[in-house]
Amino acid sequence: MKPCYFVRVLAAASAFVACTIPAGAIEIADGFTYGGNSSFAASHALATDFDNYPVFGAVGSLNIHLQGGAVGTGSATLLNSEWVLTAGHCWNPNVTSFDFVLGGVPYAADMTSLTLHPLWKNAPPPLADRTAGTSQGWDLALFKLAAPITGNLTFPELYTKSDELGKAAVTLGAGDLGTGTVPWYDQSSSPPLVHAAFNVIDRVTSQTWTTNATDYGGGFLVTDFDGSADPDQNTLDNSYHPGGDPWLWDGNSTITALDPAGDITGTSSSSDQYLLDADIVEGAPAPGDSGGPTFILDTDGKWKLAGVTSWGSNPWDELYNGGSGFRGLYGDVNYMVRISEASDWIYSVIPEPSSAALLILGASALCLLRTRRKV
Repeated sequence: MKPCYFVRVLAAASAFVACTIPAGAIEIADGFTYGGNSSFAASHALATDFDNYPVFGAVGSLNIHLQGGAVGTGSATLLNSEWVLTAGHCWNPNVTSFDFVLGGVPYAADMTSLTLHPLWKNAPPPLADRTAGTSQGWDLALFKLAAPITGNLTFPELYTKSDELGKAAVTLGAGDLGTGTVPWYDQSSSPPLVHAAFNVIDRVTSQTWTTNATDYGGGFLVTDFDGSADPDQNTLDNSYHPGGDPWLWDGNSTITALDPAGDITGTSSSSDQYLLDADIVEGAPAPGDSGGPTFILDTDGKWKLAGVTSWGSNPWDELYNGGSGFRGLYGDVNYMVRISEASDWIYSVIPEPSSAALLILGASALCLLRTRRKV
Protein backbone atom coordinates (compact mmCIF):
# COMPACT_ATOMS: atom_id res chain seq x y z
CA MET A 1 0.00 0.00 0.00
CA LYS A 2 1.28 3.44 -0.89
CA PRO A 3 0.25 5.48 2.17
CA CYS A 4 0.69 8.83 0.43
CA TYR A 5 -1.93 8.05 -2.18
CA PHE A 6 -5.06 10.03 -1.37
CA VAL A 7 -4.37 13.20 0.65
CA ARG A 8 -2.87 16.13 -1.18
CA VAL A 9 -0.63 18.56 0.72
CA LEU A 10 -1.48 22.09 -0.40
CA ALA A 11 1.05 24.22 1.44
CA ALA A 12 4.15 22.86 3.08
CA ALA A 13 5.01 25.38 5.78
CA SER A 14 7.24 22.85 7.47
CA ALA A 15 9.47 19.97 6.53
CA PHE A 16 6.73 17.52 7.47
CA VAL A 17 5.89 15.10 4.67
CA ALA A 18 2.39 13.68 4.91
CA CYS A 19 3.45 10.16 4.05
CA THR A 20 1.14 8.70 6.64
CA ILE A 21 -1.84 10.38 4.97
CA PRO A 22 -2.77 8.94 1.58
CA ALA A 23 -4.21 11.26 -1.05
CA GLY A 24 -6.42 11.06 -4.10
CA ALA A 25 -7.73 13.02 -7.07
CA ILE A 26 -10.25 12.48 -9.80
CA GLU A 27 -9.05 11.43 -13.18
CA ILE A 28 -11.53 11.62 -16.03
CA ALA A 29 -11.64 9.75 -19.30
CA ASP A 30 -10.37 11.64 -22.34
CA GLY A 31 -13.29 13.12 -24.26
CA PHE A 32 -15.79 12.90 -21.41
CA THR A 33 -18.88 15.07 -21.92
CA TYR A 34 -21.86 15.77 -19.68
CA GLY A 35 -24.60 18.38 -19.70
CA GLY A 36 -23.18 20.16 -22.73
CA ASN A 37 -19.74 20.39 -21.13
CA SER A 38 -16.53 18.52 -21.84
CA SER A 39 -13.49 17.36 -19.87
CA PHE A 40 -13.17 18.65 -16.28
CA ALA A 41 -16.13 20.99 -16.69
CA ALA A 42 -18.25 17.95 -17.51
CA SER A 43 -17.00 16.15 -14.43
CA HIS A 44 -17.85 19.14 -12.24
CA ALA A 45 -21.24 19.51 -13.96
CA LEU A 46 -22.04 15.90 -13.06
CA ALA A 47 -20.98 16.45 -9.45
CA THR A 48 -23.19 19.54 -9.14
CA ASP A 49 -26.23 18.21 -11.01
CA PHE A 50 -28.40 18.41 -7.91
CA ASP A 51 -31.64 18.13 -9.86
CA ASN A 52 -30.83 14.57 -10.94
CA TYR A 53 -28.50 13.73 -8.03
CA PRO A 54 -29.66 15.71 -4.97
CA VAL A 55 -27.43 13.77 -2.55
CA PHE A 56 -24.32 15.08 -4.34
CA GLY A 57 -24.99 18.36 -2.53
CA ALA A 58 -23.77 16.77 0.72
CA VAL A 59 -20.27 16.10 -0.68
CA GLY A 60 -17.47 18.51 0.13
CA SER A 61 -13.75 18.89 0.55
CA LEU A 62 -11.74 18.45 3.72
CA ASN A 63 -9.04 20.88 4.87
CA ILE A 64 -6.54 18.85 6.89
CA HIS A 65 -4.42 21.12 9.10
CA LEU A 66 -1.06 19.66 10.02
CA GLN A 67 1.56 20.51 12.61
CA GLY A 68 3.90 23.18 11.23
CA GLY A 69 1.21 24.87 9.15
CA ALA A 70 0.88 22.56 6.16
CA VAL A 71 -2.63 21.91 4.86
CA GLY A 72 -3.78 18.77 3.11
CA THR A 73 -6.88 18.17 1.00
CA GLY A 74 -9.28 15.28 1.42
CA SER A 75 -12.95 14.66 0.67
CA ALA A 76 -15.93 13.85 2.85
CA THR A 77 -19.72 13.46 2.99
CA LEU A 78 -22.19 15.11 5.34
CA LEU A 79 -24.46 12.36 6.70
CA ASN A 80 -26.76 14.66 8.63
CA SER A 81 -26.64 18.27 9.83
CA GLU A 82 -23.71 17.52 12.16
CA TRP A 83 -21.84 14.30 11.31
CA VAL A 84 -19.28 13.88 8.52
CA LEU A 85 -17.89 10.64 7.09
CA THR A 86 -14.39 10.42 5.61
CA ALA A 87 -11.44 8.02 5.37
CA GLY A 88 -9.58 7.00 8.52
CA HIS A 89 -6.23 7.73 6.89
CA CYS A 90 -7.14 11.42 6.59
CA TRP A 91 -6.17 11.63 10.26
CA ASN A 92 -2.91 10.83 12.00
CA PRO A 93 -1.13 12.24 15.07
CA ASN A 94 0.30 15.10 12.96
CA VAL A 95 -3.20 16.39 12.15
CA THR A 96 -4.31 19.27 14.37
CA SER A 97 -7.79 19.98 12.98
CA PHE A 98 -10.27 19.49 10.12
CA ASP A 99 -12.50 21.90 8.24
CA PHE A 100 -15.34 20.44 6.19
CA VAL A 101 -15.88 22.76 3.22
CA LEU A 102 -19.34 22.80 1.65
CA GLY A 103 -20.46 25.37 -0.89
CA GLY A 104 -17.16 27.20 -0.42
CA VAL A 105 -17.87 27.66 3.30
CA PRO A 106 -15.55 25.99 5.86
CA TYR A 107 -17.17 24.36 8.90
CA ALA A 108 -14.82 23.53 11.76
CA ALA A 109 -14.78 20.04 13.18
CA ASP A 110 -15.14 19.25 16.85
CA MET A 111 -11.98 17.15 17.01
CA THR A 112 -13.00 15.67 20.35
CA SER A 113 -15.74 13.84 18.43
CA LEU A 114 -13.35 12.23 15.93
CA THR A 115 -14.12 8.51 15.88
CA LEU A 116 -11.97 6.11 13.90
CA HIS A 117 -13.16 2.66 12.99
CA PRO A 118 -11.90 0.36 15.79
CA LEU A 119 -9.96 -1.76 13.29
CA TRP A 120 -8.21 1.10 11.48
CA LYS A 121 -4.48 1.20 12.19
CA ASN A 122 -4.54 4.55 14.04
CA ALA A 123 -7.56 3.62 16.15
CA PRO A 124 -7.35 3.51 19.97
CA PRO A 125 -6.52 0.29 21.85
CA PRO A 126 -7.02 -2.61 21.88
CA LEU A 127 -5.99 -2.70 18.22
CA ALA A 128 -3.73 0.36 18.03
CA ASP A 129 -0.68 -1.83 17.39
CA ARG A 130 -2.33 -3.90 14.66
CA THR A 131 -0.58 -3.58 11.32
CA ALA A 132 -3.15 -2.44 8.78
CA GLY A 133 -2.56 -3.87 5.35
CA THR A 134 -3.98 -2.93 1.99
CA SER A 135 -6.46 -5.78 2.20
CA GLN A 136 -8.14 -4.49 5.35
CA GLY A 137 -11.32 -2.60 4.53
CA TRP A 138 -11.89 -0.46 7.63
CA ASP A 139 -10.47 2.87 6.49
CA LEU A 140 -13.24 5.03 7.98
CA ALA A 141 -13.61 8.01 10.31
CA LEU A 142 -16.54 10.05 11.59
CA PHE A 143 -16.48 13.49 13.17
CA LYS A 144 -19.02 16.01 14.34
CA LEU A 145 -19.07 19.64 13.26
CA ALA A 146 -18.59 22.30 15.93
CA ALA A 147 -21.95 23.72 14.86
CA PRO A 148 -24.62 22.07 12.70
CA ILE A 149 -25.23 23.11 9.12
CA THR A 150 -28.75 24.42 8.58
CA GLY A 151 -30.64 24.92 5.36
CA ASN A 152 -32.11 22.71 2.66
CA LEU A 153 -29.97 19.69 1.83
CA THR A 154 -30.62 16.07 0.96
CA PHE A 155 -28.45 13.85 3.10
CA PRO A 156 -27.49 10.45 1.69
CA GLU A 157 -28.89 7.19 2.91
CA LEU A 158 -26.48 4.28 3.29
CA TYR A 159 -26.50 1.45 0.76
CA THR A 160 -26.84 -1.63 2.96
CA LYS A 161 -27.54 -4.32 0.35
CA SER A 162 -24.81 -6.76 -0.62
CA ASP A 163 -25.56 -6.75 -4.35
CA GLU A 164 -23.11 -4.02 -5.43
CA LEU A 165 -21.15 -6.25 -7.83
CA GLY A 166 -21.60 -5.23 -11.46
CA LYS A 167 -23.66 -2.12 -10.70
CA ALA A 168 -22.99 1.33 -12.11
CA ALA A 169 -21.62 3.82 -9.59
CA VAL A 170 -20.63 7.47 -9.34
CA THR A 171 -17.55 8.47 -7.32
CA LEU A 172 -16.94 12.04 -6.18
CA GLY A 173 -14.00 13.84 -4.68
CA ALA A 174 -12.24 17.18 -4.30
CA GLY A 175 -8.71 16.19 -5.21
CA ASP A 176 -6.40 17.00 -8.10
CA LEU A 177 -7.48 16.44 -11.69
CA GLY A 178 -6.08 14.28 -14.44
CA THR A 179 -7.18 12.38 -17.52
CA GLY A 180 -6.57 8.81 -18.50
CA THR A 181 -3.49 9.84 -20.46
CA VAL A 182 -2.26 12.99 -18.64
CA PRO A 183 -1.14 12.72 -14.98
CA TRP A 184 -2.85 14.89 -12.40
CA TYR A 185 0.35 16.82 -11.68
CA ASP A 186 0.53 17.99 -15.31
CA GLN A 187 -2.91 19.62 -15.15
CA SER A 188 -3.52 23.24 -14.22
CA SER A 189 -4.42 23.59 -10.55
CA SER A 190 -7.66 25.04 -9.25
CA PRO A 191 -9.47 25.37 -5.91
CA PRO A 192 -10.82 22.13 -4.46
CA LEU A 193 -13.99 21.75 -6.53
CA VAL A 194 -15.96 18.53 -6.35
CA HIS A 195 -15.80 16.42 -9.52
CA ALA A 196 -17.43 13.11 -10.36
CA ALA A 197 -16.96 10.02 -12.51
CA PHE A 198 -18.90 6.92 -13.41
CA ASN A 199 -17.59 3.39 -13.16
CA VAL A 200 -18.72 -0.22 -12.70
CA ILE A 201 -18.18 -2.20 -9.50
CA ASP A 202 -15.82 -4.95 -10.67
CA ARG A 203 -14.86 -6.64 -7.38
CA VAL A 204 -16.29 -6.76 -3.89
CA THR A 205 -14.60 -8.05 -0.75
CA SER A 206 -15.94 -8.83 2.69
CA GLN A 207 -14.22 -9.49 6.00
CA THR A 208 -15.17 -9.97 9.63
CA TRP A 209 -13.08 -9.34 12.72
CA THR A 210 -14.19 -9.95 16.29
CA THR A 211 -12.85 -7.99 19.27
CA ASN A 212 -14.30 -7.56 22.72
CA ALA A 213 -17.17 -9.85 21.69
CA THR A 214 -18.15 -7.42 18.92
CA ASP A 215 -18.14 -8.42 15.25
CA TYR A 216 -16.96 -5.73 12.82
CA GLY A 217 -17.59 -6.03 9.10
CA GLY A 218 -15.24 -4.63 6.48
CA GLY A 219 -14.38 -4.85 2.83
CA PHE A 220 -13.94 -2.98 -0.44
CA LEU A 221 -15.73 -2.08 -3.61
CA VAL A 222 -13.14 -2.30 -6.39
CA THR A 223 -13.17 -0.65 -9.83
CA ASP A 224 -10.69 -0.21 -12.66
CA PHE A 225 -10.28 2.83 -14.91
CA ASP A 226 -10.91 1.54 -18.44
CA GLY A 227 -9.68 3.40 -21.50
CA SER A 228 -10.65 3.24 -25.13
CA ALA A 229 -7.16 3.53 -26.63
CA ASP A 230 -5.88 0.30 -25.13
CA PRO A 231 -8.62 -2.16 -24.10
CA ASP A 232 -5.93 -4.30 -22.47
CA GLN A 233 -5.85 -1.68 -19.72
CA ASN A 234 -9.14 -3.05 -18.42
CA THR A 235 -6.95 -4.16 -15.54
CA LEU A 236 -9.35 -6.37 -13.63
CA ASP A 237 -10.11 -8.37 -16.77
CA ASN A 238 -6.45 -9.35 -17.09
CA SER A 239 -3.89 -11.24 -15.09
CA TYR A 240 -0.33 -9.96 -14.75
CA HIS A 241 1.31 -12.38 -12.38
CA PRO A 242 1.51 -16.14 -11.86
CA GLY A 243 -0.48 -15.64 -8.66
CA GLY A 244 -3.55 -14.79 -10.71
CA ASP A 245 -5.90 -11.85 -10.99
CA PRO A 246 -4.32 -8.81 -9.29
CA TRP A 247 -7.55 -7.71 -7.66
CA LEU A 248 -5.41 -5.98 -5.07
CA TRP A 249 -2.10 -4.45 -6.10
CA ASP A 250 0.31 -2.66 -3.80
CA GLY A 251 2.97 -1.71 -6.36
CA ASN A 252 5.23 -4.62 -5.49
CA SER A 253 3.14 -7.76 -5.27
CA THR A 254 -0.18 -9.37 -6.02
CA ILE A 255 -2.33 -10.06 -2.99
CA THR A 256 -4.77 -12.88 -3.54
CA ALA A 257 -6.07 -13.31 0.02
CA LEU A 258 -7.62 -11.09 2.66
CA ASP A 259 -6.12 -10.43 6.07
CA PRO A 260 -8.06 -11.45 8.07
CA ALA A 261 -9.65 -14.04 5.84
CA GLY A 262 -12.72 -13.04 3.86
CA ASP A 263 -14.42 -13.32 0.51
CA ILE A 264 -13.51 -11.87 -2.89
CA THR A 265 -16.06 -11.82 -5.70
CA GLY A 266 -15.39 -10.66 -9.26
CA THR A 267 -17.35 -9.94 -12.41
CA SER A 268 -16.75 -9.84 -16.14
CA SER A 269 -18.01 -6.24 -16.09
CA SER A 270 -14.36 -5.32 -15.56
CA SER A 271 -14.00 -5.65 -19.34
CA ASP A 272 -16.90 -3.29 -20.05
CA GLN A 273 -16.29 0.43 -20.45
CA TYR A 274 -19.00 2.55 -18.89
CA LEU A 275 -20.75 4.64 -21.53
CA LEU A 276 -23.04 7.66 -21.25
CA ASP A 277 -24.49 8.95 -24.51
CA ALA A 278 -21.86 6.90 -26.38
CA ASP A 279 -19.00 8.57 -24.45
CA ILE A 280 -16.67 6.68 -22.16
CA VAL A 281 -17.07 8.42 -18.83
CA GLU A 282 -15.16 6.21 -16.43
CA GLY A 283 -12.87 7.68 -13.83
CA ALA A 284 -10.88 6.96 -10.73
CA PRO A 285 -9.71 8.69 -7.54
CA ALA A 286 -6.30 10.32 -7.07
CA PRO A 287 -4.64 12.80 -4.61
CA GLY A 288 -7.25 14.68 -2.60
CA ASP A 289 -10.19 12.30 -3.17
CA SER A 290 -9.60 10.24 -0.04
CA GLY A 291 -12.75 9.98 2.03
CA GLY A 292 -15.01 10.91 -0.89
CA PRO A 293 -18.15 8.89 -1.58
CA THR A 294 -19.24 6.36 -4.16
CA PHE A 295 -22.98 6.24 -4.84
CA ILE A 296 -25.08 3.39 -6.26
CA LEU A 297 -28.64 3.68 -7.57
CA ASP A 298 -31.00 1.63 -5.41
CA THR A 299 -34.23 0.02 -6.60
CA ASP A 300 -36.24 2.78 -4.91
CA GLY A 301 -34.74 5.30 -7.33
CA LYS A 302 -32.35 6.88 -4.79
CA TRP A 303 -28.59 7.19 -5.18
CA LYS A 304 -27.21 5.85 -1.90
CA LEU A 305 -23.78 6.01 -0.28
CA ALA A 306 -22.09 2.68 -1.02
CA GLY A 307 -18.35 3.35 -0.64
CA VAL A 308 -15.67 5.66 0.76
CA THR A 309 -12.48 6.20 -1.25
CA SER A 310 -9.49 4.58 0.45
CA TRP A 311 -6.60 3.93 -1.94
CA GLY A 312 -5.55 2.77 -5.39
CA SER A 313 -2.72 1.60 -7.61
CA ASN A 314 -1.88 0.87 -11.23
CA PRO A 315 0.09 -2.17 -12.47
CA TRP A 316 0.32 -0.53 -15.91
CA ASP A 317 2.13 2.57 -14.71
CA GLU A 318 5.87 1.91 -14.78
CA LEU A 319 6.74 5.29 -13.27
CA TYR A 320 4.38 4.68 -10.38
CA ASN A 321 5.75 1.23 -9.79
CA GLY A 322 9.25 2.74 -9.89
CA GLY A 323 8.39 4.95 -6.94
CA SER A 324 7.39 8.21 -8.65
CA GLY A 325 3.98 8.27 -7.02
CA PHE A 326 0.43 7.59 -8.08
CA ARG A 327 -0.33 9.44 -11.32
CA GLY A 328 -3.91 8.50 -12.20
CA LEU A 329 -3.87 6.94 -15.66
CA TYR A 330 -5.92 4.32 -17.49
CA GLY A 331 -5.52 0.99 -15.77
CA ASP A 332 -5.91 2.37 -12.24
CA VAL A 333 -7.47 0.01 -9.72
CA ASN A 334 -9.42 1.81 -7.01
CA TYR A 335 -10.55 0.66 -3.57
CA MET A 336 -13.54 2.10 -1.72
CA VAL A 337 -14.48 0.91 1.76
CA ARG A 338 -17.71 -1.06 1.43
CA ILE A 339 -20.52 0.67 3.34
CA SER A 340 -22.79 -2.38 3.32
CA GLU A 341 -20.19 -4.12 5.49
CA ALA A 342 -19.59 -1.11 7.77
CA SER A 343 -23.06 0.39 8.22
CA ASP A 344 -23.53 -1.23 11.64
CA TRP A 345 -20.44 0.59 12.92
CA ILE A 346 -21.56 3.90 11.41
CA TYR A 347 -24.99 3.62 13.04
CA SER A 348 -23.34 2.74 16.36
CA VAL A 349 -21.64 6.16 16.30
CA ILE A 350 -24.41 8.36 14.89
CA PRO A 351 -28.20 7.95 14.99
CA GLU A 352 -29.72 6.15 12.04
CA PRO A 353 -31.57 8.81 10.00
CA SER A 354 -35.27 8.70 9.27
CA SER A 355 -36.51 8.49 5.70
CA ALA A 356 -37.81 12.06 5.90
CA ALA A 357 -36.19 14.92 4.05
CA LEU A 358 -32.98 16.12 5.71
CA LEU A 359 -31.30 19.46 6.26
CA ILE A 360 -28.76 20.94 3.81
CA LEU A 361 -27.43 24.19 2.46
CA GLY A 362 -29.72 26.56 0.62
CA ALA A 363 -29.97 26.51 -3.16
CA SER A 364 -27.58 29.41 -3.64
CA ALA A 365 -24.88 27.70 -1.61
CA LEU A 366 -25.44 24.41 -3.38
CA CYS A 367 -24.39 25.97 -6.66
CA LEU A 368 -20.97 26.56 -5.13
CA LEU A 369 -20.33 23.00 -4.01
CA ARG A 370 -16.86 21.85 -4.89
CA THR A 371 -15.56 18.36 -5.72
CA ARG A 372 -12.64 16.87 -7.46
CA ARG A 373 -12.67 13.57 -9.16
CA LYS A 374 -11.41 11.35 -11.92
CA VAL A 375 -13.78 10.47 -14.68
